[in-house]
Amino acid sequence: MGKRNKKAIIITAAVMFTGILLTLAGFFGNWFFGLFTKSFDYRNIQPEDLGKNIETDIYIYYENIDLPDKVTQFVGDLNGDGAFILVDLSALSESDKEFYYSYFLHHVTVTGTLRAMDDAEFQELTESLYRFYDPVFEERTDNKLTLEEFHRYLLEPYIPYCIEINSIGSFNWTPFIPAGIIIFLLSLVLEICFVFKLKKRFVLPVVYGLMIIIPTVMLFNHIRTILSVKKVTDGVYTMKNLECTDTGGMLDSGSGSVTDLINWIMDNHLYGVNINFDESNFRIGCAAFAATTPEGDHLFGRNFDYPETDIVLIHSNPEGAYESIGIADLGVLGVGQTYPLSPDSPIGKMYMVITPYLVVDGINEKGVGAGILELNMEETHQDNGKPDLLIFCAIRGILDNCASVDEALAFLDSYDIQSDLNATYHLFLTDRTGRYVVVEWLGNEMVVTEQHSCTNSVIAPGEYYDMGDPDERINIIDNCLGPDGIVSEQEAMQILDNAKSEKLTEWSCVYNLENFTVNICIDTDYEHVYTFSVGELR
Repeated sequence: MGKRNKKAIIITAAVMFTGILLTLAGFFGNWFFGLFTKSFDYRNIQPEDLGKNIETDIYIYYENIDLPDKVTQFVGDLNGDGAFILVDLSALSESDKEFYYSYFLHHVTVTGTLRAMDDAEFQELTESLYRFYDPVFEERTDNKLTLEEFHRYLLEPYIPYCIEINSIGSFNWTPFIPAGIIIFLLSLVLEICFVFKLKKRFVLPVVYGLMIIIPTVMLFNHIRTILSVKKVTDGVYTMKNLECTDTGGMLDSGSGSVTDLINWIMDNHLYGVNINFDESNFRIGCAAFAATTPEGDHLFGRNFDYPETDIVLIHSNPEGAYESIGIADLGVLGVGQTYPLSPDSPIGKMYMVITPYLVVDGINEKGVGAGILELNMEETHQDNGKPDLLIFCAIRGILDNCASVDEALAFLDSYDIQSDLNATYHLFLTDRTGRYVVVEWLGNEMVVTEQHSCTNSVIAPGEYYDMGDPDERINIIDNCLGPDGIVSEQEAMQILDNAKSEKLTEWSCVYNLENFTVNICIDTDYEHVYTFSVGELR
């Protein structure tokens, strides 16, 4: 072997090693450099600290408020002591702002100036919090606080300071992953050429072709799914699920928390790319019921209540699973007209790709309907020696795998159900035989109650009955349904109108379990009904 050839082999080997290092940096760089930065000591702010530059490692966990380029950022330990501080992002470039929002639930290093919050900012902050949370307070019927006491409770975690962030020192390492892989593959092929003395003029065109073909093949279903996204109207989109079809993998992932679920999704479908995840949007109100039309069709009606959001209606038909349509809340990913990422942007559409795993209601080809509703109670953590299943994964699992309510109940009973976010949830299930049940997890047991409606309080008789958020909506629904539960699709939507929350209902939908269709109204606009059939969505 000639001296020149040995030198080329050594150089390409070094480049291969560089590609490996770049790939590792993409996965672990941010974590590694975060080990060498200090956290902001919000509990020990002194007057002389104001006006100083600070550099700190923060865990991005923010709450949107109605102030341009400002959010309230959590500081401290999410599982212990902590507080919210105002963060001013106006000095950042648009790309840095987007980076901040996209790194939700991840560490970044920021530098900025610490100052006191001025009176106008504090007033705007409090009014923004009141606008958002007062409707939630007013919807509750078991309040033990006065509105004034509730306001004091709301403001308790907020400290009267602001960090004017002027730079995000934490580098976005994610692009290093594909760059490192490409460099490694290219240098590997060159190394083979040099070792085996192959002709580069024949091999290099193949390499360059592979550099285009491999990413295209890897992202083929992502690209197809993104291209399938269609805007119906402001805030409403449809999409074909061609990528997130590994429901079995999701169910087997053992995710016991929302963070575990999101990490599994990122690792398996976004190649480690971080997503902006807003846990507050998983705190969902809602109402659900089953009914029958005069013609004998079975209906599943549902209101989704809580924060302002955009939605995507997803058609899913993976091999080995039942065809289904379901609705996901884009706000949980920070995507929407009132969120940092526009659903019309390339990044917004890339995030939409993973929404099939996050559906909150839907039906499948066998006529099974399912929806999730919140109970304001302690988290559910079953411990019966069965595999763990995060309750947010249950809807996808049922739609893909269950042909009846009985099969759905057997599916749920095969897991230890886990909830998260300081609350628990119950499921409403129905099918085209006319069967309907409410499934709840009480005292480590799965409890099934035959009930044709539910809202946000416990349905099961016994010591837990009516716990959660009891109100008049369930009586409104039951009175409208009458003793026989026979209504038309238009009347079913009217029932949802009657049981709506003026400020909180984001969508109302009526699924027809026989026709495989859904009627949707957005933001309590019952004058405009959007109808979708599975044939149109295919």
